[in-house]
Amino acid sequence: MPDVRFFNRAGPFPLGEIAALVGAEPLGADDDATPIHDIAALDCAEASDISVFTDTRYLDVLLPTRAGAVIISRKLAHHARGESRLIFVANPRLAYAQVGLLFYPRPGLEPGIDPNARVHSTASIGAGSKIDAGAVIGRGAEIGERCHVAFNAVLGDGVRLGDECRIGANTNISHAIIGRRVEIETGVTIGSQGFGFVPSAKGLTRMLQLGRVIIEDDVQIGANCAIDRGATGDTVIGAGSVLDNLVQIAHNVRLGRHCVICAQVGIAGSTVVGDGVMIGGQSGVSDHLCIGTGAHIAGKSGVIRDVEPSSVVGGFPAVAIKDWHRQTVAISRISKKTN
Repeated sequence: MPDVRFFNRAGPFPLGEIAALVGAEPLGADDDATPIHDIAALDCAEASDISVFTDTRYLDVLLPTRAGAVIISRKLAHHARGESRLIFVANPRLAYAQVGLLFYPRPGLEPGIDPNARVHSTASIGAGSKIDAGAVIGRGAEIGERCHVAFNAVLGDGVRLGDECRIGANTNISHAIIGRRVEIETGVTIGSQGFGFVPSAKGLTRMLQLGRVIIEDDVQIGANCAIDRGATGDTVIGAGSVLDNLVQIAHNVRLGRHCVICAQVGIAGSTVVGDGVMIGGQSGVSDHLCIGTGAHIAGKSGVIRDVEPSSVVGGFPAVAIKDWHRQTVAISRISKKTN
């Protein structure tokens, strides 16, 4: 269970309150008042904890669990054999995430500007914001209300943050307009020059990068990501999108709303990604492509042509997922015959 040296736990909460929060089926009167003190994994939960079961691969820890309550779907309920109170919901993973936020809410900010921060006289800092030691806020920068700029983060001249943003330590942001409730982890670089060079007899000449980075509301960006500013237009990260750690977004990429980009993905310049696209880890997407709305790209794929909306592709080069599986099987059979 969570180490209270690092995480501040709320509660306890009556089981009935928890069930109501997640939209569970009604409980009996005797269960409503049962106090729950924490969340925990099935294999280490105690009678005062609530846990979750979502996958039959973990039956070996469900059956002996000592959890006081288990969030579960009706479809999986027949696997439960212990004494835990079952909390029936349509989406157990979502419900467990909601319960986690109930017990471990976001810590509140202690507003103020550390004396060891450097804030330009023309910058504006919104009410309730916190600027940590070593942070640098450039000329004309605008920080919204209730923002947190962590240790040694740098916000360059003219950068704008909307309300309730959180900027991780050692992050560097320039040439960027950032919406509300954006969360950026540590070591992120936003707004650096795009990778554009013109070869000539005298060598390579860098193309000017005169655009911006636009990050819309409710985006989450993992540690050590790099997002380049546009060359002439803007690089755009759509509202509600999530970038895992170590993602590279090149100049003039336009990422749609509610996309999920897993770790070590690279998207090359001027590619347009539709809403709700999911890209698996270590995939590479070539430049000037169109990835259709709702498309899924399997991990370690190499995308070198447009992807149709709502399609599922994988492999290198990426093809329809069924074709990729057939190719994999065929190659395996050929390999066995030659050995």
